[in-house]
Amino acid sequence: MKTAGAVAACLLAGGCAAASALAVAPPVEGYLDAQAVQTATAGFTPYPVHPDAEQAVFDLAAPGSDRWWLAIAQAELRPPEAAQHFDCVLGTRLAQRPRPALMRLMNRLLTDSLRVTAILAEREPRRRPVAERPDLQPCVRIDAVTRNSPSWPASGAVAGSAYGEMFAALAPDRTDAARTRGLDIGLSRALCRVNWHADVTDGFQIGRTVYERAAATPEFGADLEAARVEVAAARAEGLTNPACAAERRALRRTGY
Repeated sequence: MKTAGAVAACLLAGGCAAASALAVAPPVEGYLDAQAVQTATAGFTPYPVHPDAEQAVFDLAAPGSDRWWLAIAQAELRPPEAAQHFDCVLGTRLAQRPRPALMRLMNRLLTDSLRVTAILAEREPRRRPVAERPDLQPCVRIDAVTRNSPSWPASGAVAGSAYGEMFAALAPDRTDAARTRGLDIGLSRALCRVNWHADVTDGFQIGRTVYERAAATPEFGADLEAARVEVAAARAEGLTNPACAAERRALRRTGY
């Protein structure tokens, strides 16, 4: 069985589901210390997998569909690229220029999300859909190690949910849309066939817990305020992401 550290390293290499060419991100200190990370894992157990319901989710995004391509893009959890998942929600282009405070906030939340995910994955290993069913085509290239790595909880759902809460706090006028976008990121992992929908559902709750615990730390408030200034400045720049039309079409056609 992988150690929690090994699982976290795999998750950092693109969510344990992205192309193997993605490099592992350099270590970043999260907001939670070791004890807080352990505490954040308390009480979570895997929701059961129901095959018929899972197949219904897989059927929402056929290979080559608009939602399939969006799921591929949303496999990237690391900033600055991951910040672009929220461009259309905020009406801006967050990666257009350096946003160091936002990147620091996202990196630290991602570290906490992946550390919590790794501990839970080691505690309750569950095989991925693409490992259980060789007939399923994942939306990203994966190797044998990734294929056989734990599916629960879905790291994209944990990080996506945490990011959604973060952007809701950064742009209160877009609270609902930001949280919904965080859910879209997580659901992409099920549509990609790399996590069960049950893993995603659990991941959303875990991600909210990670965010709440990180937000309670002394350092978080200062980072959030600095990032809020950057996000407001980005929105004032008047730039938009040209991919927004395709994104709206993909989400409208599936409801996800």
